[in-house]
Amino acid sequence: MDERSLVRPVQDTRRPAYGWGRILVGVFAVFGAIVLVPSLTTLLRSPDEEPAVWFLNLLGGGLYILLAVCVAHNGRRMRNIGWMCLGALATMAVLIGILTLPTPSPAELSDSVWAHWGRSRWYLPTVLPVVAAAWMWMSDPRRIVANAERITELSDTLTESITEKARAVQEGRTHKTPRSGRGR
Repeated sequence: MDERSLVRPVQDTRRPAYGWGRILVGVFAVFGAIVLVPSLTTLLRSPDEEPAVWFLNLLGGGLYILLAVCVAHNGRRMRNIGWMCLGALATMAVLIGILTLPTPSPAELSDSVWAHWGRSRWYLPTVLPVVAAAWMWMSDPRRIVANAERITELSDTLTESITEKARAVQEGRTHKTPRSGRGR
């Protein structure tokens, strides 16, 4: 018998996810494209015009697109990559947001997507990493399984205690002697 015949193909039996996860994937991908395309065209057309800021925007757009892929895939490795993307995006949002806080903000950072906490993009560069972190934490399969196991253990414990109480009540009824008929 050949060794290849013993290997079975791996099949994913999980049902496809619809709803908020897909909406978030779309939002991350669209926002990533909105950030990526202008910065890429600016870097290609005029590479001398504030290249560091446009490179940061290009990096951020790419990270948002990668985050969309990570949220859509939901595998262990992709979740780790997604958390790294979130860390980088949150770091950029905080650092550039803090650097542009003073009233005369540095001119070279004013074109950044994260300037003034993302005010030019409706604060999405600051809010989306928080939303993504909440979603990735809520949809973590390990956390969901751990909670399900805790609920199952609690259910089993409650079932056992209710069963024991029911047995005690039942045994109490069977061991009671019938009352003597006084007054009849």
